[in-house]
Amino acid sequence: MTTVIVTVDDAHLADLGAVAASLRERGMQVDQVLTEIGVISGQLPAGRPLAELRVAGVAAVEEARRVQLSPPDSPVQ
Repeated sequence: MTTVIVTVDDAHLADLGAVAASLRERGMQVDQVLTEIGVISGQLPAGRPLAELRVAGVAAVEEARRVQLSPPDSPVQ
């Protein structure tokens, strides 16, 4: 599974639930709907293109990136 972050455009912020439902119809497993900031996060099956999540109300779709920081006591900071 690929973790994705979907940003909803300003015109559809009041209809975030409908946008999330459209994403589910396209195969996204919705994990969180962050109404305060207009972001929906979830999982998309591996190999599926992010472009499939371009539905009405979606401003941007990005693959979530993971960042690993060195421990505070490591020599490289």
